[in-house]
Amino acid sequence: MTEQDELLQIFISEAEELLKLAETSLMSLETAPRSSSDIDELFRSLHTLKSSAAMVGFTRISEYSHLLETLMERLRSRKLAVTKSLITSLLESIDFIKSMVDRACRGETEADPKVLDQHKERIKRYLGLEEAAPSRDEPALPASLPDTESAPGPSYYRIDLRFRNDLFHTGRDPLPVLRNLSMLGYLVRVTPDLSTLPAFYDLSLYDLYISWQVILRTDRPVSEIENVFTFVKDDNDIRIEDVTGRFQDGIDLELAGKRLGDVLLERGEITQDALAGALSRQKRLGEILIEEGKIEPGALQEVMSEQEESRALYRKTTVRVSVEKIDSLVNLAEEMGVCLAKLQTLHNRLEDPVRVSIAEEMEYLVKVNREFQDRVARVRMFPLEGTFRRFQRMVRDLAYHQNKQIKVMIAGLDTELDKEVIEHITDPLKHLVRNCVDHGIEPSAERLSAGKAAEGIVEFKAYQKEGKIFIEISDDGRGIDLEAIRRKALVDGLIQADGEMTKEVMLDLLFKPGFSTSSEVTELSGRGVGMNVVKTHLDQLGGAIDVRTEKGKGTTFVLSLPLRFALMEVLHVKVNDISFLIPMQSVLGTERSRNGLLRDMGAGSKLYRHQSGYVPLIDLLPTLDINAGPAAEMGCIIIFLDTGKRVFGISVDEILEPQQVIIKSLETNYRNVKSLTGAAIMGDGSVSLVLDLLGIEEIYFKHA
Repeated sequence: MTEQDELLQIFISEAEELLKLAETSLMSLETAPRSSSDIDELFRSLHTLKSSAAMVGFTRISEYSHLLETLMERLRSRKLAVTKSLITSLLESIDFIKSMVDRACRGETEADPKVLDQHKERIKRYLGLEEAAPSRDEPALPASLPDTESAPGPSYYRIDLRFRNDLFHTGRDPLPVLRNLSMLGYLVRVTPDLSTLPAFYDLSLYDLYISWQVILRTDRPVSEIENVFTFVKDDNDIRIEDVTGRFQDGIDLELAGKRLGDVLLERGEITQDALAGALSRQKRLGEILIEEGKIEPGALQEVMSEQEESRALYRKTTVRVSVEKIDSLVNLAEEMGVCLAKLQTLHNRLEDPVRVSIAEEMEYLVKVNREFQDRVARVRMFPLEGTFRRFQRMVRDLAYHQNKQIKVMIAGLDTELDKEVIEHITDPLKHLVRNCVDHGIEPSAERLSAGKAAEGIVEFKAYQKEGKIFIEISDDGRGIDLEAIRRKALVDGLIQADGEMTKEVMLDLLFKPGFSTSSEVTELSGRGVGMNVVKTHLDQLGGAIDVRTEKGKGTTFVLSLPLRFALMEVLHVKVNDISFLIPMQSVLGTERSRNGLLRDMGAGSKLYRHQSGYVPLIDLLPTLDINAGPAAEMGCIIIFLDTGKRVFGISVDEILEPQQVIIKSLETNYRNVKSLTGAAIMGDGSVSLVLDLLGIEEIYFKHA
């Protein structure tokens, strides 16, 4: 990596952080217009960004940031009032800087000069306002809308086509093959390899010199792609690779780590000689400034020395690690824990005099390994603050576009979730937020006539429970019209006119493809796609969604999400020699079963006395649909559990020692099982299943 590449990477990382800080400060400033701390934070972010952009030669970003910095100075000196229109313009300015940074990092011009001038003129209009009245909003461009709703995307395949040199002699032609591929989807890129093409006078009209690399985007299965090569696959080198993981929103993520010249070279757009020639003519920023007399060599050298010291320190304190390496580290940590557990088992069989000394060392090693596992497992975990802040901005923009007054409340910002899970829930959260703003929150006039405050509330909340992460998105709006759902279900033929529907069944209809009670299709909703996308993504994650609503009071969506890698304190139990793990945080207590405290209610239902009342007693194996055999009886030990919804007991045969384990997702390694959160490898090498108490509760009480 060259010095310029390294400097560019540092700038990208720093610019992303500074723009996030600026956006957060603006959102906070909108709710507290006289907050000096938010104005100061915004000023510092823009000032630092201006300097950083100038250091890497991004002059347009630097100039525009300087203009915004001047505007911030007006706010600091109270010469300009904070208005909703101003906040909207500044948020759009932050978005514009983000787009300039993206373009610059792709090697493109930072911005079209005309577009840049338009944005500058808008800021200059605010700079011309002296002693602006707080109640007077200046005209602002409409807030940009989020992307329209979309279903899960297609797959991407890289196909390498290297045909034999005498292909034409066999009566085959590569062009029909390429045409047939194009009929299966969209050819994102077709790159010919001309490296074996001879000089013109050495060309043979009957030989093939060209090979191809194709990137195909398609919804078809890979078997249909293979069928295209039925008649040429045996004698030619045809390779098909699924590269869907490289693409996100249609963008090839692999290009992010490559230099422009390397990409052009790979695609055959330029030759190696052309690249070398172009690079040899490039000049560094410092050389250009000295030649133009804009800076003295001594001053430039001083800045470069300070910069090098800063880079050296940055290299010492910062490291970028791929997710694959972190996953490998997590797996190694788990295997090390299993090996230690096996060593402890072997050690307990020793009768040697040194056994006591070994035991002390083993105990210390286990303690160190537990801390190591905890720290490694948390490397992949990220707080939800960044995700919630992003949707806070989205609510603000949607409310502005619909002329609604909405306040956003956030709780649980420090709740952490696996990075991969965060990426998967972005789309579901986006659709739920749209639903709250578009369907839930009423216009101010309607709210006032209903006796509500003019300003609606959308609340984000996150917390951990039962080994899962829960995210709640709620609004205090209209609530879901269950009668409208029933009428729509009748029209669609989903129910009979004389049929009865429970509230839960009606709410489940919201997640069916194409189902929508909206009579009007807007830019945000009405197509019946969004809620189905939510359900699809959560099913893929092994998560679930619960809807709570009350007409006229609002709606709450509760997402339960699995932890891909999580350390959990568990109680190890056995039922009929089957090993299970129960999250300790739900355990209220245990006691040996006594017949005098048990009541048989018939039809398989039992109650057991706990404290001052009776609680349901669940027979675990039948509930999990595990065949326990005809003679199997309920266990002799009762474990009392609290899920937050209900208190109940389960019967087990044996309780082993509590311990800390690393949970692996069943959905990732097997398939989603509603009553199980995951699995863990125990010290003896066996696998124990981690109970999903909320899932067990739902299964039992649904059929009880």
